[in-house]
Amino acid sequence: MRKILIATHGEFAGGLKQTMNFVLGENEKVGVLSAYTTPDFDMDREAASAVAEMEDGDELIVLTDVLGGSVANAFSGQLSHPGVYVLAGVNAPMLLAMVPMLESAVDTEELIQQGIQAAREGCVFINDLMKQVSEESEEDFA
Repeated sequence: MRKILIATHGEFAGGLKQTMNFVLGENEKVGVLSAYTTPDFDMDREAASAVAEMEDGDELIVLTDVLGGSVANAFSGQLSHPGVYVLAGVNAPMLLAMVPMLESAVDTEELIQQGIQAAREGCVFINDLMKQVSEESEEDFA
């Protein structure tokens, strides 16, 4: 079974999951790990525990917030386990692109590449976009 774990510092992961639920509906294949929300939180232990829950043949795609951050680093330490994939830079477009494909026949690495592409395309400076649209509209009337 292929699953996604959104793992971030603080409550960001929960917010992304709420957004996903609002847009796509609930999905039991998407979990959340909110790091450092309790005084006794141990990131390495939590990453190891998440991977230990995998069964033979499972795939776990871990979407983390910051490259080089403790969450991404802890899960990077789990890459020797088969079926573990770790991404940094999670955002809503990435998650919304990947979740509908979880049960598809799309290869996991292709699913990840499509998620990364959606993340990139979803990061837009709207001021510039609106300026471009306005200029194109003016050209249509010239």
